[in-house]
Amino acid sequence: MADTGPPKGELKLMTPFKIADDPPTPQPIPDLVHPEKTPAERAAARFSLAGKKAIVTGGAQGLGLVCARALLEHGVEQLAVFDVDAGMGGRAVEHLARVGGEGAGPGVRFEKVDVTDEGAVDAAVARVADVFGGVDVLLCFAGISESKLAVEYDIGSWRRIFDVNVHGSFLVARAVARDVIARNLPSASIVFTASMSGYVVNQPQPHSAYAVSKAGVHHLARSMAGEWVGHGIRVNSISPGIMNTRLSGGPGQAGLRQSWLERSPMGIGDPEDLTGAVVLLCGEAGRFITGTDIKIDGGYTIF
Repeated sequence: MADTGPPKGELKLMTPFKIADDPPTPQPIPDLVHPEKTPAERAAARFSLAGKKAIVTGGAQGLGLVCARALLEHGVEQLAVFDVDAGMGGRAVEHLARVGGEGAGPGVRFEKVDVTDEGAVDAAVARVADVFGGVDVLLCFAGISESKLAVEYDIGSWRRIFDVNVHGSFLVARAVARDVIARNLPSASIVFTASMSGYVVNQPQPHSAYAVSKAGVHHLARSMAGEWVGHGIRVNSISPGIMNTRLSGGPGQAGLRQSWLERSPMGIGDPEDLTGAVVLLCGEAGRFITGTDIKIDGGYTIF
C-alpha cells in the first residue's frame, strides 16, 4: 500500500536538527545601553524612576503606602495618593514627603477619591495630570475583601467587592491611559494588584468574591496590555500572598495565621517584599514586560 502520509489532523514531526561540523560564526556582542555611563551608573539606571510622575490608589496605608514610598526612593519626581480616607491620606503625604528627600514635599499630594465613582476618578486624574504635566506610572492598590460563605453572600456585598477591586482598577487605568494617549507620552506603566487568590481557592477562610475579583484583575491587565501596547503603555499585575498587614494580624486572626504558615513554604511576607517587583515593572529594567503577572507569595501556590 502506498504511503499517503500521516492521517489528516496529525502533526508532522520536524526534521531533526543537525549540528554543523564547522563551529558557528561568532555573533557580535550586543551594544551597550547607555554606553556613555559607567557600569555602576548603568546598574543604577536600570532601576531608576527619576523624573517619573505617579499615582498610587489605596496609597494612604498598608501595601500601597509602602510601594508609594519605594517609588520616591527610586526617584519618582511627583506622586499623588488616591484614597477615600482623608485623615490617613494627610498622614501618608506627610510621611512620603519626609522619606522622599529634599525637595520632595511639593511633589507629593493627596486626592480624596472613591475609585468606584467614574466622575470623581476622571476629574482627579485630570487634575493631577495637569499639575504634573502627565502621569507615566499608576499603581492600583485600592481593594477590599470580605470573608463569607458563598451561600451567605447578598448581591450587594458581592457587587461592592467587584466595584472596588475590578471596576475601580479599570476606571483609574482608563483615565490614565486616555491622558497618556492624548498627551502623546512616549511610555507609561500601569501595575494592578491582583492576588495569589486569583490562582488558588483560599483556605480555610471562604473568599469567593475576593478570589474571583482578583482573577478578573489578572485578565484585565492582559486585556489592557494588548489594547494599549501600541501607545507605549505597559500593563502588568502583581499577586501578593499572605502579607503581614493589619488585615492578616488583627484580633481573632491567630488561628488563620497558623493555617497560613502551615500552607506557605516561606511563611508570611512583609509589604516591603512587593517593592522590588513594583520598581522593576515601572522602570527601565521592565521595559519589555507587559501583560504578565508576578506572583509574590512565598511559594504558596507551588503545591
